Amino acid sequence: MKPSNLPRIAILGAGPIGLEAALYARSLEYPVTVYDAGQAAEQVGRWGHVKMFTPFGQNVTSLGLECLMRDNPRRELPGAADAVTARDWREAYLVPLAESFVLKDCLQLQTTVLTIGRTGWRKTDPPKPGAPLPPFRLLVRTAQGQERFDSADIILDCTGSYSRPNWAGDAGIPAAGEIAARPHLSYWIDDIAGTKKAHYAGKSIVLIGGGYSAATTISALATLAEEHQSTWVFWLTHAERGAAPLPRVTNDPWKDRDRLAARANNLALRCDGNLEYHAAMKVEELVCHGPDKGFRVAGTVAGKPMSWEVDRVIANVGYRADLTICQELRVTEPTGDTATGEPGYHILGMKSFGRTSSFTLREGHEQIRKVFAALGGKKGLDLYARKAA
Repeated sequence: MKPSNLPRIAILGAGPIGLEAALYARSLEYPVTVYDAGQAAEQVGRWGHVKMFTPFGQNVTSLGLECLMRDNPRRELPGAADAVTARDWREAYLVPLAESFVLKDCLQLQTTVLTIGRTGWRKTDPPKPGAPLPPFRLLVRTAQGQERFDSADIILDCTGSYSRPNWAGDAGIPAAGEIAARPHLSYWIDDIAGTKKAHYAGKSIVLIGGGYSAATTISALATLAEEHQSTWVFWLTHAERGAAPLPRVTNDPWKDRDRLAARANNLALRCDGNLEYHAAMKVEELVCHGPDKGFRVAGTVAGKPMSWEVDRVIANVGYRADLTICQELRVTEPTGDTATGEPGYHILGMKSFGRTSSFTLREGHEQIRKVFAALGGKKGLDLYARKAA
């Protein structure tokens, strides 16, 4: 297939998977444009203080490393086995990749894709067997507020899910009052030991959630409570009573993850320091009394009504895919596969796992390889293996 006949690719999101997908596309000479409403890898910066479970070498690709070294042969990078924070990874690898000679002219940063359809076609139109679908039509808004339409033959949606947290209420829907309270509580992994220390020190705090994000938060809050004795934490999870909130992975290859789970479980079961742990919690009410005026959190613990009046609420309850931009397409909710109900529309990265939090970057890199192998009709195509050789 000659480059002039290759399909035009639009990549949504200049995060870790979007940048790697763009590099793969460029290496195969596909015409590609990357759109991002913010800056390159901006969402990674929101949890930049967090130490990554996987070593640096598992968070990069051979294609990406070759690109960086080609731009600057003297570039210093962390070692493959080095444990780094998300900020280290972003600054050492992701931002330089976005600024590389190969990618810099295909990135349209601070440019928002508002919605996507197909030219001259509606979602309700009956299918025409054998007839090709028209190209995708993207409504785009620049940083200056100007709107335009762009076209593409292939969409790679790499927008992630970090910007759309789940609700804290029972049954996966908002608790009473949570919609109004949403701007005033945190759904992310705050830098409790750093930039957010003053926000939480000496406060009463409800933490909702039982995954690794919550484990990171409870560990940081426990340390804070040791330094500031007036800090008090109520940790609420869905876990069964008497059981540890986080399951341990047998022979976990990522030792930092195992250590985090062990510490969080120990805090929950022993309730050392200024910490209360409540399992089997169903959150029914989450009301904000006003900016910096506290919250009321209420529900049932093992069927027994309980409530708390606290200064702060953190809900580390996971994330979900936002499909708003493709609602005029036949895109189904992702469950772990890159394919969707819409031909030519692929979801890659964390967003492709839907509400499951088990995604790893290596799985994202493999998704990229498979998508481009399918596009080129070459099942065995693997630029990562070729570059590593």
